[in-house]
Amino acid sequence: MLKKVNCFNFTVNCSLLYIQMIANFVLIFILLWFADSYIKYIECSKLNVDNYMNMGVIKVKAFVLRVLVVLLAWIISGCGAKSAKLPTYMRPESLYLCREPYSCLYVEVDSVEGVEVPQDVLSNLKEFLNTFCSKPDGIEIVRDKPIPISEVADLPLGPASILCIDGPPEDEKPQPAYLHVFFYDTDIVFKKVKMNTFVPSNCPCTIFFDVDYAPRWAGFCIRHEAGHTLGLCKSTSHGNGVHCKNSGCLMNWTPDLLSQLGSLVAKPSVGSLCDDCRSDLQVYKSEKPDPNLSFNGPFLMRRQVGYSVASLPYCDFLVWPSIEKTFDWRQALEKIKDSIKSEGFRQKRFGWMFGTFSPDGDETSPQSMIETLGVFTNAADDPNPAVRRYAIQQLEQLRQNQSE
Repeated sequence: MLKKVNCFNFTVNCSLLYIQMIANFVLIFILLWFADSYIKYIECSKLNVDNYMNMGVIKVKAFVLRVLVVLLAWIISGCGAKSAKLPTYMRPESLYLCREPYSCLYVEVDSVEGVEVPQDVLSNLKEFLNTFCSKPDGIEIVRDKPIPISEVADLPLGPASILCIDGPPEDEKPQPAYLHVFFYDTDIVFKKVKMNTFVPSNCPCTIFFDVDYAPRWAGFCIRHEAGHTLGLCKSTSHGNGVHCKNSGCLMNWTPDLLSQLGSLVAKPSVGSLCDDCRSDLQVYKSEKPDPNLSFNGPFLMRRQVGYSVASLPYCDFLVWPSIEKTFDWRQALEKIKDSIKSEGFRQKRFGWMFGTFSPDGDETSPQSMIETLGVFTNAADDPNPAVRRYAIQQLEQLRQNQSE
């Protein structure tokens, strides 16, 4: 049984995702600046235009230019996961796609207070999951009560989403496959920084969804991100390991130009998968799920030699092998939430959480020290680079403590 959390170490996630997003926004800003400068130029030219018809043509040209710039901005932006490759060292998608080991799927939907979650978005999500996930006992989508803005106002996105998580209900037996969807509006929270919809790389079992990002394309976006949770685009046979290269495919990094132009006068398409992506899903379904991957409540558990990793969005904790079988996910979740709510956490605004779940007892005893050393030594070779760095940090700290 889990007795306590030994420590909480945190680092800020500075992945390529955010660097490339910033570069895209800078490029969009430059394009808009040039367009605005040109529009101002032709508007100034009106002073020298005597013909009313010519003035009308200038207005039309200015309008068309603005529309083209907006379309180009959307094409450049694409979906939020465009530069975040999902891990290939684990394949949790099989837990969603296959009938076993989980015969049902529990989708927990959370939102920030004041955010309206369109019902058609959830309908699109359920329709997509029902189409491709083999769950004989069904797919249940549960809406939780919105979390107050005051509770997440000073938090990064990942920790804020964890505060919302309840996990499957206690009477939900056997354990279902678990998917979390977190809706927010960057006009209200998270420092008003626009965020694309995306799936986090460390725990591809959560969809982050900014309702203020391309709201007319919400149906397309939710299905696209759901596709990532099902493992789509990991293959490089018809893409770059991030998105599908086939034009018109739901998993392409942006809707095709014809659909974008059509959306100016009609409701946008929700998109569909190309034959290559459908073929990938059939292959994934035929593969036997990895026995070292499982869900424990909302935690994605990854069993390694000598330790396990319990993951939530931007949150990875090492689990000691001696407590793996008695791991209490509700107690663990509450301890993580307590840490997020602490004043020190909010002041430092940690972006990525690390720590350990270890058994109670004398931490300085020889047996405890041996187990601790073994866990961190094994985790120093973990396939997740972030976990490796954390384990190496802890090993260095242990050596320093022993030398003092």
